[in-house]
Amino acid sequence: MIIGIDIDGVIYQTENLFREYSEQFNKLIGGKVIKADELKISDRYDWGKEQVNKFIKDFYYEIEKNAPLYPKAQEIIQKLKKDNQIVFITSRGIIDNSEVDLTLERLSLDKIPYDKIIFNQKSKLKACKEFGVDLMIDDYYKVVDELNENGVNCLYFRDKRNKTSQSNALEVYSWNEIDCLIDEISKELC
Repeated sequence: MIIGIDIDGVIYQTENLFREYSEQFNKLIGGKVIKADELKISDRYDWGKEQVNKFIKDFYYEIEKNAPLYPKAQEIIQKLKKDNQIVFITSRGIIDNSEVDLTLERLSLDKIPYDKIIFNQKSKLKACKEFGVDLMIDDYYKVVDELNENGVNCLYFRDKRNKTSQSNALEVYSWNEIDCLIDEISKELC
């Protein structure tokens, strides 16, 4: 089986740090929360382009560099890698190549195995189709909905503060849950 895995909000707890830092930044600039259950800062706050760019400049790399691994992520990905191909599909790299270098360094230091990593993906559907992904694990409901609507099986690695998926994707909240489900999913897909 080919398993696609998002990085931010699935392997690393970056989305938790983005939320924490953005809430502090929002208070500092006197911004307003538009939709508290949105994952992306541009959808969650009433920030203008200048404020979004300042937040990214001031905090983006710090967050990616310091976000902790989700508990059991390394261990379970290593276990999955024994019988499956692991493809990381991420939007990292959209800002610039230093994001790519940082990601490769972190994955190496944290001993996270993979077969392929695909950076700079605005549409994960194209990458999933191109690389024959059987199952994608992602934390963004819009991605999960798009993939499911187009025949890619997904696990929605959901933070309870975020919106629910409109598709029939199975929600998981930890790597322990993924570990418990993966054999059953593999049998269904094969």
